[in-house]
Amino acid sequence: MSQVETTQSFSDQIKWYVAIALVIAGVAANLYFVDQFPTVVRVAMVIGGALLGAALGYTTPRGKEFAKFVKNANIERQKIVWPTKNETVHTTLIVLALVIVFGLFLFLVDSLFSNLVEYFFE
Repeated sequence: MSQVETTQSFSDQIKWYVAIALVIAGVAANLYFVDQFPTVVRVAMVIGGALLGAALGYTTPRGKEFAKFVKNANIERQKIVWPTKNETVHTTLIVLALVIVFGLFLFLVDSLFSNLVEYFFE
């Protein structure tokens, strides 16, 4: 699969800078107006800045490529087959049992070597 390098025009670069500035402005407004506006209004400022920035970024070719990527990723996410509750419980019990067995084994080996060191160096 060949990947075509797309060159950004100057206007697209400006759009990206403005989009980033909108997101930063939303966050900055949230921080600046901490004592003057209720939390709901400040959250709306952040969400509004993010949405405006995303909308402006979407108007560029890279923004459209990213939106296509997100759509394809969501399609792939829907193809995931999750284990059943029964499978999850059995796997968890097996892991727990192995952790206990290996923990006991390491405890015994550590105790053995500790006793050997004490025996030889006392």
